[in-house]
Amino acid sequence: MQDLYAETVSAVNFSNGVVRMILVDQDPSALVEGNADPAKAAARFKQQVIMPLPGFLYMLTVIRGLVEDPKMQEMLSKYTELGLLPTRPEDGGSDESSRVEEDAAVA
Repeated sequence: MQDLYAETVSAVNFSNGVVRMILVDQDPSALVEGNADPAKAAARFKQQVIMPLPGFLYMLTVIRGLVEDPKMQEMLSKYTELGLLPTRPEDGGSDESSRVEEDAAVA
């Protein structure tokens, strides 16, 4: 098995029962040059993950279990307190991530 490091997912596309997730990172050569600002560095395509919809929905349930784990909740709270993660909107409005979770629960 080959490990792959990616900083984040830049896009998720669903078409014809197939989900594609585009993984990106920062280009280290751009960060080394002169007065490079890491916050302004452009994302670099790293890899694409392609999976059928049932596999993607199962992945969401695995991630939900991880996020609900007490140890993970503690870590997320610490990151939020330090300002490394954004706070949740208090209005209870439906954002994109909650709609994805709702869709996964229906499947």
